[in-house]
Amino acid sequence: MSHEKFTRDHTTPTARTLFADDQQETGILVLDGTYIYLQKSSHHHFQKQTYSMHKGRSLVKPMMIVATDGYILNVLGPYYADGHNNDASIIKHVFKTNADEINTWMHDDDVMVVDRGFRDAEEFLKKLNFKVEMPCFLKKGAKQQTVEERIQNTCT
Repeated sequence: MSHEKFTRDHTTPTARTLFADDQQETGILVLDGTYIYLQKSSHHHFQKQTYSMHKGRSLVKPMMIVATDGYILNVLGPYYADGHNNDASIIKHVFKTNADEINTWMHDDDVMVVDRGFRDAEEFLKKLNFKVEMPCFLKKGAKQQTVEERIQNTCT
């Protein structure tokens, strides 16, 4: 998909206002890893590669790249769940290897909306000239961010 098509046809006005200062040419992508659960394998090596200590079961992890209107732009992977493939390491690998020619359809100053699982890739993405939007951790005992924290996008 071309950059122009997903910025024109698949970016919601709300996302454009929140993340791109109403700039029509800015691409806004939502990135997240998800899980596909598997039955336990009798093949020992495959079972080791797909067993997730975090989830306590076998799975593989596709990386979803989605437009703000929910349109799925790309699905990368699946990746093994053996501990070497967290969201941050997967996205670094994707851009370093130019998986599915992602570097050709992303532009400087495009916005990546990610969760805290990408925190170890934030500086990497910024060095590629992308804007990264990531929620802050909440202060102990807080149920949500204050208005000031959200407006200023300050993480404490």
